[in-house]
Amino acid sequence: MGSIELDKITFSYGAAEDEPLFVDFSLKISAGEWVAVMGPSGAGKTTLLKLIKGLLRPQRGEIRVDSNVLPAGALNHFAACVFANPENQIVSPVVAEDVAFALENMGVAPEIISSRVEEALRWVGLWHRARDFSHHLSGGEQQRLILAGALAQRKSCLLLDDPLSMVGGRSRAEMLSLLKRIHGGASSTMLHTTHLLEDAFVAQRLIALERGGVVFDGSPYDFLQEEELIEQLGLEVPAIAQLVEMLTRSGLAEPGEVTSLEQLSEVLTVSEHRTDNETE
Repeated sequence: MGSIELDKITFSYGAAEDEPLFVDFSLKISAGEWVAVMGPSGAGKTTLLKLIKGLLRPQRGEIRVDSNVLPAGALNHFAACVFANPENQIVSPVVAEDVAFALENMGVAPEIISSRVEEALRWVGLWHRARDFSHHLSGGEQQRLILAGALAQRKSCLLLDDPLSMVGGRSRAEMLSLLKRIHGGASSTMLHTTHLLEDAFVAQRLIALERGGVVFDGSPYDFLQEEELIEQLGLEVPAIAQLVEMLTRSGLAEPGEVTSLEQLSEVLTVSEHRTDNETE
């Protein structure tokens, strides 16, 4: 479960005569697929997630979840959302209570709630803060708290709006690894928006938006070949991507083989051993 289809969607924030953000916009996402959505500010990334969740209603077109039309005004109960500003989504003063909030509204049994809350907080590395006040967390910790709340719901689809915008350094790498484990373990459909190309590298598919239209749809590796488009969208190619491109061109890595620092380290280690053997 978890397939999503937008069929000829037209959406505008303003009056009917205003220029729409999306016009006859169509997109299909298969169940279990991980899609990164990129594009400049105003391209429609966050709006796309809100339409899929049912927080916004298109003026025309249909949104289908597992082949079922999402009724006008209805929320997509198969999807859990995490948006960029965590302060606007924290509803309980205590960390563990905030993760439990949605589960209580869903009518989940108390003993199951306790288990899921602990599991989710351990996933994101916040179990030791379970009894702390939510407002005492850093911005990055608050983002992880919101992610824990979404994970605890165990929905078939995760919609993540720039989930790492407040996370940096080592914690950022850890969160990217966490998202990979979540997707691999739960096999849920995952969409995450980002403004950093390196964050899109972990996804299976990359969709680039510009002014409400799809200007690229393919693998993150193939996107790296679109130098003019990358420049047009105002994106910066990360150092790891440049190094991966060099390794691929030299035959030391297969296209799309390296999508993380861990895989890059493995390829470089194998290459070093190969070189040592050739010189012996």
